Amino acid sequence: MKKYILVLIFLSFGNIFSQEIQLDLYKIDKSEFLLDGIVSDREIYGAEAIALQYEERPGYNSLPSLETVGYFSYSETFLYVGVKAERIKVVSPVTSRDDMTIRTGDITGLAIDTYGDARSHIIIISNSVGSKMDAVRTPGIGFGGEPLVNRNVNYNFESLGRITDEGYELEFIIPFSEIPFPNGKDQSWKIKIFSIYKDINNEEEVSATSKVDLNASCQLCLLDHVINLNDIKIEKKLNFLPYVSSNISGTRDKYYGRINYEKPELNYGIGFDLELNKNLSVEGTINPDFSQVESDATKIDINSPTAINYDEKRPFFNKGIDALSYSLEVFYSRSINNPTFASKIFNQGRKSRLYVLSAFDEQSPYLVPTQFESYSGIGGKSFGNVLRYQNFFNSKSQIGLLASNRFYDGGAYGNLFGLDGLFNFSDNWKFQFEIFLNSNKEPIANWINSEKKFGKYSIKLNGEKINGNAVFASIRRDTRNWRSFIQYTEMSDGFRSDLGFITTNNLKKYTLWHSYYDFPEKDYLKSYRISLRHDFEYSFYNDISRSSFQSYIQLLTILNTDILWNYEYNFIKSHFEFQFKDFINHWIRIESQPVNFFNFSIFYKFGKDIAYRQAVPELGMTNNINFSSEISFNQNFRLRPSISYSEMRKLKSDEFLFKGYISRLDLRYQFNTELDLRLISEYNDFSKQFYFQPLISWRTNPDTIFYLGGNQNYIDQFTDYNSPHYRVNKTQLFLKFQYLFK
Repeated sequence: MKKYILVLIFLSFGNIFSQEIQLDLYKIDKSEFLLDGIVSDREIYGAEAIALQYEERPGYNSLPSLETVGYFSYSETFLYVGVKAERIKVVSPVTSRDDMTIRTGDITGLAIDTYGDARSHIIIISNSVGSKMDAVRTPGIGFGGEPLVNRNVNYNFESLGRITDEGYELEFIIPFSEIPFPNGKDQSWKIKIFSIYKDINNEEEVSATSKVDLNASCQLCLLDHVINLNDIKIEKKLNFLPYVSSNISGTRDKYYGRINYEKPELNYGIGFDLELNKNLSVEGTINPDFSQVESDATKIDINSPTAINYDEKRPFFNKGIDALSYSLEVFYSRSINNPTFASKIFNQGRKSRLYVLSAFDEQSPYLVPTQFESYSGIGGKSFGNVLRYQNFFNSKSQIGLLASNRFYDGGAYGNLFGLDGLFNFSDNWKFQFEIFLNSNKEPIANWINSEKKFGKYSIKLNGEKINGNAVFASIRRDTRNWRSFIQYTEMSDGFRSDLGFITTNNLKKYTLWHSYYDFPEKDYLKSYRISLRHDFEYSFYNDISRSSFQSYIQLLTILNTDILWNYEYNFIKSHFEFQFKDFINHWIRIESQPVNFFNFSIFYKFGKDIAYRQAVPELGMTNNINFSSEISFNQNFRLRPSISYSEMRKLKSDEFLFKGYISRLDLRYQFNTELDLRLISEYNDFSKQFYFQPLISWRTNPDTIFYLGGNQNYIDQFTDYNSPHYRVNKTQLFLKFQYLFK
């Protein structure tokens, strides 16, 4: 502990003279490093030591209750980070890569800004058994003001640790070939180490090497340690990623019929990633397998007037995806559905970056937004392009351009052009804007069947030419205790993005937000916030469609419990020509991890709301409940049950407008960080369907994978008989092997 105090005194003394602490790392031969989970004296000889001297949560730059020290050194081809952590009890679940279960235990991570201009942070996380997670953190303006985090990235780093008598040790080896940084053999990167663990009272604590500053408008600018690496070796990548996959499917149309299996399908393809220099790479794939092996958890959409989207999980699209982060969803990679060929050029320099994506799609999703509803269908072949350019003036200012287009067989097209910017023009103030113009010609096709009209346009795809525009702007002020913003969104009735996910248009929306935050750091009240929000929404022609007031109260209290309550008063809310006035609803969300082996989340909404999908929309009494939990029987074995229930009753009777639930059970055994067995089942009460999905997964790195699994879909409604028991109507067995050649 004396050593820890001396390190803190030294670092505090250094802070007097400089806001940034320069660390000239000691270079040693790579043969001196051994990834065995032991931070040896040989590996940290001459290394720079950094103590995690600031508690981020629940404290505010106070001294952490437990000691953590990181040691930095490097070879010519990789960065080495060793961690020694004092802990009371170490919890380290064995998980597959990017599994959020890792967050239920003790973790240590790195935030690295290799360009030094706050365009993004590379996030690398591990626990003492080598379970891994990575992400990219980008500037953003969410309601809480926190930067945006995309976990669907893959940096091929190595990590391993061990539990000691004092806590744990952990090693990271991060190859220079696996992360982006500017050209040149001499590098200077901003960096932070952070750690999440349970203190003596089993309460979650977060500590870091950099100070927290809730008064800063640029949270990504707060890294205050700079590591200097000299004469590193730049290895240009040339990777090939072939795959082979096969599946056999069968269906049963009648209750007493046999399952008719189709001829087995065999698919194969190859991808490549060529690095021309450290900043410029070309990536392509022929006949890519963009299918997902694990099904998305089904979302309840029985009362949703618009289409529902899902996160991107396909690796090809997630490299460089932080360049396409927008408040308006003008790019949605899952709109590229079934490409036969796709290519990508990514150039990231010291002051700018360029992203170019092209794809031939065999089955093109098509989405028609209107003011109150959206309509979707699956179309035919298309060719799509995305061109994205950004210029970074400094760590607090950036501006960007976007051009995207999609050309369909038969002459239809969709073009979009945009300009955006983000400016932190003082310590507390931040301004963001996005401006878009689109020009579209619809196909003449039966992809969407509807005779409805919106304004002068029809939903039916009949070759209409449609032009539109959109504007998003936000200005906000953030301090430790007060956070406020004004946000404006405008979309004309012809605005759409064929490579995006725009579900509504014909609106002008104003949002006012004001919050108060406090951090008592008491046993029963760690922190809290009180927020007020007012929304005004008009059509593009200035007819009011919604006016509402909301208040939020959020508490962080005992047993790692976060409680958020929302009250909403709707002065007016419209759906088509129907208007509903003066009604109230509430929702409450509780997230907690009372013990190390169990955590849960519950969301409950109640009050009055609109039943959108009735022939004549009406107000009803709603009850929505979402519950999910995770039970860890040991480091390797866990159970994840969840249920979503939704109902709405008529106001003047007990008659249900709709009622149902979706339940899901996810059972996993993780043999090690590379091999796991999962059994997933889901029952949909709305469609009266049940499916079961066993899956074996082996993944040695982000790209080398082997899957073996199947799907079984059960129903009780057949054309010839209503069964008293569920029987299989669809079945599938599949396997996939993909191997990375470097």
